[in-house]
Amino acid sequence: MLRFDDQVVLITGAGRGIGRQHALFLADRGAKIVVNDYGGGLRGENGNDPAPADAVVAQIHAAGGNAMAACCDVGDAAQVRAMVDAVGERFGRLDAIIHNASTFAELGSFIDARAEDLERIMRVNALGGWNVAHAAWRLMVAQGYGRVVITGSGAGFFGRRKDQAYSVAKSALMGLTKVLATEGEALGIKVNLVGPVAWTGTSQAMGMPSVMADFAPPIFVSNLVAVLAHADCPVNGEMFHCGGGLVTRVFVGETPGTVFRAETMTPEAVLAEMNHILDETGYAIPASSDRSGARLSAAIASVNPAFAEVLAEAKRNR
Repeated sequence: MLRFDDQVVLITGAGRGIGRQHALFLADRGAKIVVNDYGGGLRGENGNDPAPADAVVAQIHAAGGNAMAACCDVGDAAQVRAMVDAVGERFGRLDAIIHNASTFAELGSFIDARAEDLERIMRVNALGGWNVAHAAWRLMVAQGYGRVVITGSGAGFFGRRKDQAYSVAKSALMGLTKVLATEGEALGIKVNLVGPVAWTGTSQAMGMPSVMADFAPPIFVSNLVAVLAHADCPVNGEMFHCGGGLVTRVFVGETPGTVFRAETMTPEAVLAEMNHILDETGYAIPASSDRSGARLSAAIASVNPAFAEVLAEAKRNR
């Protein structure tokens, strides 16, 4: 059984929905939970209400667990730093963060989309994820251990029709996951992302059909999150889609593509090669932009002896 005894886990947006389920689930397995929630409405209005976080903390305490509430706006870096400092003072460490806080906008055509909605949603999702990870990073580096679980979305993976701002904000978290995983690997910190599909008040407001209430409860997602937040987590820099009991890996891959010589590359040549460029046979999944860059360099060197010599010289001088 994966236990979290003596582990401190901070969960943003944990006053309701999936975040609340994560908090109760991990507390039941021994974790000390920091319940972050800014309160207010599903679209981020009328925040600074401690009631949702306090209610979850009370429920954990009633069950014999250990938890503290943090009514904090994750979009405000100073508030997040103060929250993490308070966690360090109370518990002495911070083992995992689960960035679950989110907000959204009404569905509609792009022509009617508002920049104000994009800014508001980016502030909670993307900037909030940055702020919480940044504040926790120093503690995790100092203790030589950490787990970061970021809540993405199928909208971020693939784009969701009529949901432009939310899709953009969630896609930004894919880049955050990858870059932090690359840096954290040598520091004992693992960073992964989950795109959940679950019936909650938010998903209902976003248009999820009510039939999903019976088939996609949040507990399905919490089981995967527990793995990614645990010391035994076997992966780093991975992205998962999870809902209704199905767990899949989502990845960004590159086709082998076509490499052109300077004297032969023209728009017409690119057009002629488009089917081969798009061919997924033999695709690769670079673990970082550095790995992708290495593939690019190798391809250029294959048709350019001078560049191959530059690469060889660089390797000799390392």
